[in-house]
Amino acid sequence: MKICLEYRNLEHDLNELIMTIEMAWVKMEGQLDSLRVLWDTIQPPLQSLYYKALSHLQTKIMTAYESVRFVHEKKQLASNLPRKAKVVYFKQRLKRIVSDLEEWQRRFDPSWYLITRIADPVVDKRLKEAILSRDPSAVRLSHMRQVIREISNRRITCPVFRSPNIIGDKRSPIPRSSAYVASYRISSRQIILDPTNFKGQTTVAAGRHPTCDLAYLLRHVEPMTFGLLKCEGVLEQAADQATQFQFIFEIPDGLSSPVTLRSLLIENPGCSLSQRIQIAKQLARSVMFVHTTGFVHKSIRPETIIVFHKTGVERLGPSFLIGFERVRKADGRTDLFGDLEWEKNLYRHPQRQGIHPEEVFEMRHDIYSLGVCLLEIAIWCSFVQESDSSLIPWSDLHISQVITDKDKRRGAFEIKRKLIHLSKDRLPSLVGDRYTEVVIACLCCLDDTEYNSFRYEQGMEDEDGVIVGVRYIENILLKLEELFI
Repeated sequence: MKICLEYRNLEHDLNELIMTIEMAWVKMEGQLDSLRVLWDTIQPPLQSLYYKALSHLQTKIMTAYESVRFVHEKKQLASNLPRKAKVVYFKQRLKRIVSDLEEWQRRFDPSWYLITRIADPVVDKRLKEAILSRDPSAVRLSHMRQVIREISNRRITCPVFRSPNIIGDKRSPIPRSSAYVASYRISSRQIILDPTNFKGQTTVAAGRHPTCDLAYLLRHVEPMTFGLLKCEGVLEQAADQATQFQFIFEIPDGLSSPVTLRSLLIENPGCSLSQRIQIAKQLARSVMFVHTTGFVHKSIRPETIIVFHKTGVERLGPSFLIGFERVRKADGRTDLFGDLEWEKNLYRHPQRQGIHPEEVFEMRHDIYSLGVCLLEIAIWCSFVQESDSSLIPWSDLHISQVITDKDKRRGAFEIKRKLIHLSKDRLPSLVGDRYTEVVIACLCCLDDTEYNSFRYEQGMEDEDGVIVGVRYIENILLKLEELFI
């Protein structure tokens, strides 16, 4: 940093780059100090993940140091070079450093927030020690743990339910989604209303608790980091068979025109590979942070993935996961009510299909759904096609007969087999081996084989969900983050 600061007065446009490096350095330094304090409270699998990340950071820092030192020495040796040439050369080096540090931070953040899943109260005590050093990362992490603790103890102090009167009368449906774009009656600021769809014998209280809990948690997220929209409250609506709710989601500044991934798959056949990879990475991060907050989504499919446009930019903007229709806490009571809608079952693991699913929902069921979406994003063709007023499967799936099989369990596993075959057959030439491995890892995440990286070995306990989180980061997130077009 001392060498960088010597160049601050060379040119005004270097200031922003140097400030970015300074801010990144402060954040990393704070996180490392906090890790040092927390180290003996962290499970070995997570320690191992941090060790690899820190080794990677060490390499990045050494490369950055050598790069800046090289420029510094060149400055002294080549005094006859024009001033602008020196500045341009130094600026290029700084840009590379910024890119490297931002990439490392992007890869590290999911594992950092996984600390929220550790139940050990000693973690909170140690975080308080880190907060005394004014580490903003520790403050944010501590705050999230406090929110999760309040939810667990039913001590939510901030009301999340809002009066329907604050929302204007006009509500524009987002095509191929159950969500709406609306606006506040007074400020006219646009928002998204995302309804729940609790089924079966779900009581008002049983639906209200997870809805309230999730809304409270989502008040504290960073949308661009988490891939989840900030929640500004909940509306309660009386329905014919059960009381339902609507999440009020903030639309981040500079974003507009939300569309579902389903609409893009159907209407935008020319999406570039780089944009597809971007959507895949953002979706994988969204799934990770839902798990980090202690919830399972249960409805991940293209209809619940919203993509925005950035004002004044042609390419697609960031994407976010919505559609929290039947969300619940990961350790909460699950319902075993399902449906027979093939277009939804296509994204569900065979164990979670039908009117009465066999298994209690867990994070790995969300990971399976992610795998189907990643496959669809890679091929960039909607698996659910529109024909007149009905929905039909994409012909290349070859499941038209399978979805009519009277033995629904047999049909579900046959669809899974076809999806895996399609991944192995189509993806290597489209998106490469690494992306293909990620998709297959997702689709096989509940298989009882030694090749399944998410498989729980006999006697292994994962009460906090940390181990599956670590494996998700190692086998899904980090592999996707390594992809660059």
